[in-house]
Amino acid sequence: MKKKILLPLSLSTFVLALSGCGGGGESATINEDPYQGVVTTTNGCDVGNTQCQNFIIDYPIEGLNFDCSSVVNKHFVTKIEGNVATGACLTGDKISFYLQGSQSSRKVELGTVDLKQIVPTKIENKAALISLADIAKGMTGKEISNQTMSDDTYKTLVRIIRVFQAIGVKQNEYVAGDVQPISITTNFKNELSKLDANVVVADFLDGTYESDLSPWLNISEVNETVAVQVAKQLGNLSNVNIYSTSFLTLETLVGNLNGFSGSSQTEDSIGNLIALTTRQGYTVGYALQWTGKVDLSNGQTGSLISRMKLVTQVPPKKLNTYSQTGVGGTHLTDIKDWINPFTQKIATPLVLRTNPENNDVMQIYQGKFINQNVIPGNFDVYKSLSGETQAPSDSSTYGKWRQSDSGKQFDGTIDLFKSNPATYLNRDVFLTANNTKAGEVYIFPLYADLKFNFSDSSIEPVQMSIVIDENGDIRTNRSATSLTSNKCLTVNNVMMDSDNVQQYRIGTTGAVNSSSNDKSITLRMILANPIFEKLDGVLVGLNYTDQVFSNEQVGFASDGVRLNLMNLIVDKNTARGINISGWDNNQTKVAQWGNVYASYQSVFNQENKNAVLSQQQIDLAKRTSGTIEVSLPDCYEVKTK
Repeated sequence: MKKKILLPLSLSTFVLALSGCGGGGESATINEDPYQGVVTTTNGCDVGNTQCQNFIIDYPIEGLNFDCSSVVNKHFVTKIEGNVATGACLTGDKISFYLQGSQSSRKVELGTVDLKQIVPTKIENKAALISLADIAKGMTGKEISNQTMSDDTYKTLVRIIRVFQAIGVKQNEYVAGDVQPISITTNFKNELSKLDANVVVADFLDGTYESDLSPWLNISEVNETVAVQVAKQLGNLSNVNIYSTSFLTLETLVGNLNGFSGSSQTEDSIGNLIALTTRQGYTVGYALQWTGKVDLSNGQTGSLISRMKLVTQVPPKKLNTYSQTGVGGTHLTDIKDWINPFTQKIATPLVLRTNPENNDVMQIYQGKFINQNVIPGNFDVYKSLSGETQAPSDSSTYGKWRQSDSGKQFDGTIDLFKSNPATYLNRDVFLTANNTKAGEVYIFPLYADLKFNFSDSSIEPVQMSIVIDENGDIRTNRSATSLTSNKCLTVNNVMMDSDNVQQYRIGTTGAVNSSSNDKSITLRMILANPIFEKLDGVLVGLNYTDQVFSNEQVGFASDGVRLNLMNLIVDKNTARGINISGWDNNQTKVAQWGNVYASYQSVFNQENKNAVLSQQQIDLAKRTSGTIEVSLPDCYEVKTK
């Protein structure tokens, strides 16, 4: 029977991002007159226009004024839809941000952002992210070079944050230091008439903005230290994505798309990476790698297509995200801040190892995200993303990796895709001691016990205890002898709990859903460590699909997963517990997990049925998928501040 391998479906979205396929959206009608003050609508263009680019602001602000350079004498405001603050202008517009009411010419000027610098070409089916850091850059004309108050742009960012935080506190919407949605109403902006003059960029730079705004807003309610913490929080949030790539080989649409590939002097290498970044800036995940030399039937060797045959000719090798050795030399710490949120460049190499004791490492050490979603591996990909006809002046834009492996030195290129950004966590559901007031109940940190059932019924279910902490990140809650614990313990800054047991970061939360009949939070987890044993390689809630076809179809999927917390929030106790569910598009389903590592091992086993396979390879291939159940441990309780 003829054997074939088709491209992984996980990269179909990747191709769409490069080729500009897709479309759709809601229509919007623009209908207002020039103003005395500002009369506004929410979209600066009809989203049916193929050049209309939706955008979101990283701080959830409704009522932030903006003008699109392509639209004369019309003015717009952001609107909160779902969990994000949205707007729209034409691709390539310059967007001026400000605060102004409808009855006064007084305004707070927040500079101009060049949309082309953020997203050079239209992103289909995805909104561009405009951060407060982008707005600060538009005010000063300079990139953030260091995150200190000596940097004019960073200082401006911190001071913008103080303004929006002070508005939230004034409206009694939340506690200072927490990012929650604010609504800057027209009536509130009309009170800017109390100002003696407009507040402009120079006022933010020299610090007089605070006294200038005092007739309208008490900025002193939020100190600089708190605003610096929020700036860090927003920077981390912009990096909370799913990062993926594969050995995709494509010589159409965008030229040569090489995926995750390279070579040593004697062998070829292809790879597959899946990772996530947490709200505290840590990255966890793993890569799969296949190395060897493949000969084509016509005698040619080393082509990109031939490399793909390695998937069926050698078993996958798994490399986990580890960095330097931690306390006692027994634990490798997680990589932190690997993407600079302001430059979108790799700042710290993503380091991967086969095991903690192995000094052979792989490093993804270079690259810059273009159009906010892809690090290009070569000029063809860069050109498709940027619309440019010349190579970038900064060659470090291209994604590169290197590896030392048993004396062999590999290097190559990588086209890295990021998807599934996270949002702020609404305190309607995400209640912690940090964002509640005295007398209010809170439910995070939330301790839970997960039960992983296997699709192969010959495998016994595995229990694992986890914690969703007060930052919205997820870690293990294991004991010294198993993956479970009946204690609700805290950890120190190296993830050691008060019983001196090493815990591990495994994921984060994506968003909350809050309505009259739904109080839930979405989860995303990657179990990438030998300590997880039968669960090593499991992915939960990533909305990620990867399929490889050989003689038989072998697939993998990690659909969305959420914890349903309505009972805790309404009852204010644990009597009725919590439950877990999954979704695929808008359909609720049983919560499921998948293991791409096991799926690729299954591919190898199927293609090598006459080979002598190890028991480990046979067992791993059985652990491709399953379902998840959840319960609360006896030690967990809802608390009152």
